Amino acid sequence: MILRVLLFICVALPALGESHLTPMLPLPETEAANWPAIGRVFDPNDPGRGFCSGALVAPNLVLTAGHCSGGTASDDPDAQTVFLAGAFNSTVIARRRIVERIRHPDYRRSGQHSPQADIGLWKLDSPITDIAPFPLGRPQQDTLALLGYHRLAPYRLSGSTDCAVRDATPDLFVLGCRVISGNSGSPVLQLGPDGAELVGVVSSQSGGDAIAVSIGPWSRTNIAIHRSDAP
Repeated sequence: MILRVLLFICVALPALGESHLTPMLPLPETEAANWPAIGRVFDPNDPGRGFCSGALVAPNLVLTAGHCSGGTASDDPDAQTVFLAGAFNSTVIARRRIVERIRHPDYRRSGQHSPQADIGLWKLDSPITDIAPFPLGRPQQDTLALLGYHRLAPYRLSGSTDCAVRDATPDLFVLGCRVISGNSGSPVLQLGPDGAELVGVVSSQSGGDAIAVSIGPWSRTNIAIHRSDAP
């Protein structure tokens, strides 16, 4: 099965929205408050623009999808998009400008989409020191959590903590939870007695099922290179 999935997602649109898909429901405020390290981007100069989700993996770094992190952030502060951590309706826990976008170098090779490399980072203008970043892990459970923001509830964290792992390779895995536009970059989390580990990032979808990129050497290396813990 995984071969058929891989062949399909090579031409799939990133976390596309389709009218027949029922997206994951928003979490109650008390439950959403447990996930302040998850947020979304917002362009203050173009509020209607499409957006992506992401999660803090260091005080100054947000892990997201590669197709959400292409190009170079503007040097003009007034033109920079912002990361809204813990957004819930009209409130946010932290707001930071995105000053650099870093994407896996193999995301596109000779013009072809490389799904396993659809992962990237947003570098923030200053660290967020009052929210604990997610530690990284490797998926080892049959069900995982998928949490993020999507176009039908753009300021409410949505998701599920029991998405079944339908198929997997070392680089990609398929989750039985529906994703639509805005969910791109959403963190996939493995829950355990010691808390949550970030084990993947939503890249695209196949028939509504989420396709996630596993955390690999590129992510770990670049987080170590670009991270800052300075207040």
